[in-house]
Amino acid sequence: MAPRIPETIDRKLLGIYLSDHLTGSTAGLGRVERMAKDFTDTPFRAELARLVEELTRERELLRNLIHELGVPQRPHRQAAAWLAEHAGRLKPNGRIVSRSPLTLVLESELMRAAVLGKIGGWQTILEHAAELGLDPATYERLIEDGHAQMEILGRIHEHARRNAFRAGGSISG
Repeated sequence: MAPRIPETIDRKLLGIYLSDHLTGSTAGLGRVERMAKDFTDTPFRAELARLVEELTRERELLRNLIHELGVPQRPHRQAAAWLAEHAGRLKPNGRIVSRSPLTLVLESELMRAAVLGKIGGWQTILEHAAELGLDPATYERLIEDGHAQMEILGRIHEHARRNAFRAGGSISG
């Protein structure tokens, strides 16, 4: 059965909800891509690269879901998220020409919050999967993947917060 929005679900509200999650996905993916590029000298290089791959696939799945359900994607919101994410990179975190050890602490905190929000989105879709003609197993797996991503980001945050505030702080190694 093809996905569809039944009359029991408000099409406009669902469209806005999914579009807002796509907007968050756009911003989160941009942030993790930047983290993967900037923190290759940390013990988390491979895990950050894997997060980029996972978040890219999830964003595409969400984009396809929006298309299959026939609700507007609202690309201006994704463009705004991209701009906001890039503008957020301009903050110096106490350093002008070099990377601040504080950056990984803040980036991992922001991404933990984003992944928690994403898990909530998958839970909401799971709640309505049967009505929408969606496979619940897909969203159960995405929720599990989100929890695994939270664990990775938790380890990154633990490492960063332990090392960032030391005199001459570095997050490498």
